[in-house]
Amino acid sequence: MTDTTSGKGAEPLVLRKGKLLILSVSMTFLGGCTLTSSLAKEAVLSLTEREGRERFTLAGELPAHFSIQATAYFSPDNPERCQVYSIGQGEEVTRELITQYTTTYHDHPADFSLAIPLTYHIGLCNGTLQQVALLIRGRYGEQSWQHHAGHGGLAIVDSRPEQAPSFDSDGTLTVRGYCTWLFQLSKARAWSGQISKLLSCSEPDEHWQLDPDFAKRRSVGAVLGRDELAGKTVRLDLRVNPEETPAYRNTWIKFPEGWKPCLPREGGWISCQSPPVFKTFKMGDQECTVYPKCKE
Repeated sequence: MTDTTSGKGAEPLVLRKGKLLILSVSMTFLGGCTLTSSLAKEAVLSLTEREGRERFTLAGELPAHFSIQATAYFSPDNPERCQVYSIGQGEEVTRELITQYTTTYHDHPADFSLAIPLTYHIGLCNGTLQQVALLIRGRYGEQSWQHHAGHGGLAIVDSRPEQAPSFDSDGTLTVRGYCTWLFQLSKARAWSGQISKLLSCSEPDEHWQLDPDFAKRRSVGAVLGRDELAGKTVRLDLRVNPEETPAYRNTWIKFPEGWKPCLPREGGWISCQSPPVFKTFKMGDQECTVYPKCKE
């Protein structure tokens, strides 16, 4: 399945829709006839998979080197019609109704637009949208390990709670997200001593400020009323903090020329010695003393 973006001359973003999770990957003994019958039934049912006509749009502009993965979860309206044989459990269980959409990475800011259905159907099994989980994925290098993701989500309820924000007169609701890269020295054996990063994404206030208490920060997302969602647009306004910070407090010390990592206290505590003793680290093939410039 493909879709295109619109506005600002952005290149099309290719979407990949995930299939329903039908069978458990945990294998136990199952008679050949039962397995054959189950697979044959699912093959027929897969031809009836379809999204409902009513949809809402999740759209916005992604920063360079960012991608969005949206996973829609549907709750079965008639569980008795949504049974599937689980190889792992050896019995019939209520099937999971899930569909997934993923945008591609770009090296420049790019618009995206995802049409999310409010219902999903397979055979006589009907599902109603309950949640859209968001995986905000960032990439900070070309290596396979140089990426990380923050989480968010859209909760779908029958009717919007009074305290939840409403759609504007043009049918648009804006959700803000502010992401910060947190750097550290990797402990993975394959790239030990290299800079690795974690991505932290939270909802800022109207002035794009975050609560200084990390525990009080809200995840990116909103609560939406299903009864007013069809045909509407949820616009994700996602921004990246230009200033990176250490992943752990008192592990790097800031100087005018940048951040310097220090040796931990005895006993392996993740905290600088006092007085601090600094160490070098790697950025690619370079031996560095300060981040992000590498050399002082």
